[in-house]
Amino acid sequence: MKKRTACAGILIFVALILATGINLRTPEIKAVHLEGHAARILLKNSPFTARGALAWWQENQTRLKSHYGIPQEDSDGVFYISVWDFADGYKEEGRKDRLCFEDMSEPRNCIDKNWVLTVSRARNTKKIYVEAGDSTWVQDATGEFIRVADDE
Repeated sequence: MKKRTACAGILIFVALILATGINLRTPEIKAVHLEGHAARILLKNSPFTARGALAWWQENQTRLKSHYGIPQEDSDGVFYISVWDFADGYKEEGRKDRLCFEDMSEPRNCIDKNWVLTVSRARNTKKIYVEAGDSTWVQDATGEFIRVADDE
């Protein structure tokens, strides 16, 4: 009985340590690559969940605008932002399907394609769409993000 209680206590302790470590992982912007009205943001310690990715966007959109000028809209208000996990840093293109950046010199100008989220606005609309994981949200006129049903 004492062994079971001790094992249960150890398991709970380990689970709490892991949960705390996961929650304390602060996403960090490592690089921003701009190409026209598109931006690619590279994050270290990217969020694990779609909701976490949305929360990261909500918390950082003002900072991205002030520090990096993102989003950069075209004359019709169109913009596109993609966020990628940068955990393993820049790599050579090699034979793998990697995302490479033309604004950097080769050979280490590519990353593994570990997509985190996309934020975009289409032509002549005020709606901003955020996609992460299998979820999509649209920003309403008040600035709130409303989840779009899967069948739309």
